[in-house]
Amino acid sequence: MKNTYLSKIIILILIPILSLYIGLFLNEDLSTGGSELDFFQTYPAVNDFSNFIYNQSYLHTRHFPLHYIILSIPHIFFENIFVIRFIYLSTSLLLPFLIYLNLCKIYKSQKINNLIISFSLLFLPFVRASAIWPNAHLTAVIFLLVANYFFLLNLEKSKFNFKLLNLLFLSLATYCIQSYAVLFFYYLFHYYKNITKEEFFSLIIVCILFSIPGFYLILNTPTGTKLAFTKNISYTLITNLSIIFFFFLFFIINKKNILILKKYIFKLKFIETLILLIIFIILILTYDKGFLLTGGGFFYKLSLFLFKNDILFFISSFFGLLFCYIIYKNEKNLFYSIFLVNFTAIAYYTSQKYFEPLLLVSMLVLSENFLSKNIIKNFKYSLLFYVLIFSYFIISLINDTYNLSKI
Repeated sequence: MKNTYLSKIIILILIPILSLYIGLFLNEDLSTGGSELDFFQTYPAVNDFSNFIYNQSYLHTRHFPLHYIILSIPHIFFENIFVIRFIYLSTSLLLPFLIYLNLCKIYKSQKINNLIISFSLLFLPFVRASAIWPNAHLTAVIFLLVANYFFLLNLEKSKFNFKLLNLLFLSLATYCIQSYAVLFFYYLFHYYKNITKEEFFSLIIVCILFSIPGFYLILNTPTGTKLAFTKNISYTLITNLSIIFFFFLFFIINKKNILILKKYIFKLKFIETLILLIIFIILILTYDKGFLLTGGGFFYKLSLFLFKNDILFFISSFFGLLFCYIIYKNEKNLFYSIFLVNFTAIAYYTSQKYFEPLLLVSMLVLSENFLSKNIIKNFKYSLLFYVLIFSYFIISLINDTYNLSKI
């Protein structure tokens, strides 16, 4: 009986891994072609680095260059692009293993459930697209997971070396995607509250030293200034909230979390609900998507496909605002991480890929919270989470096959 149980768990782990390699051979791109296009547009930077040309990467990418430097290493030995993609995909399997290691630090007795949750994320469409078509966002998340692991080690036993490694690997994530720099606030705020002023000052000096290459890139190349920032606050907030609500659903769709959220909603005072409604009405009245034809996220595309209008999209956005407020009142650490993740997606248009898997990773491993805990501590709910992520993959596969979101 025990062997049968373990074999089923192994199958749940192997299916997403094998499907990724199948996707590689089929040139799968569930980001509707964006990841493949981005890969080939930025690959000249990889070629330059492999030829020891270090001052031209800004011509091919708006991001800091570490991801492309890493890709240039196998390029030196293998000029075949498919081989390099195969190597990167194999390396990207660090993602579920690192999520698992982080989860085991928070939920020590739930190793089987941690495995199920961790490997389910390989079904996320943009994770798959980023692994199959090497993308800087995935490399940045991998470095972030290493950074967070040392943060969790430090929570167990406070050591300066753990803090140092936490900030070092977060710096490496930032040198892949510069917007990850906002996550320094999350860790430094924790250190500020829990260590001596002298040690905190030492960490600030460390951060300054780690930032020197970044200032060099900003001052000597256009790389650091190429990131676009929104001038349409209403559009960005409404879209971000809708996307956040979509990812909340993976945690909410289980009996225990539904009951908890129901209790929190009924505890809201009338004035709180009224203020949220007024804020949202103001956002709606000033909302303007303008000329943009891309982005918007799952509910935006679904709303247009089903109803030919934005109604479902706006409803999902309001629930995103409501749940963010509930989390602010009851899970401050989780709220801060979600708030900061938003600052990695404030360009002139918002795409769901900027939250995937960063938002789910932050909700799972940055701190213990009721949304994650009630899933991970229950095998049935962990399995449901896996099924929901898999269903998202199937929907994305159908959409990619029939171009439904473009109709």
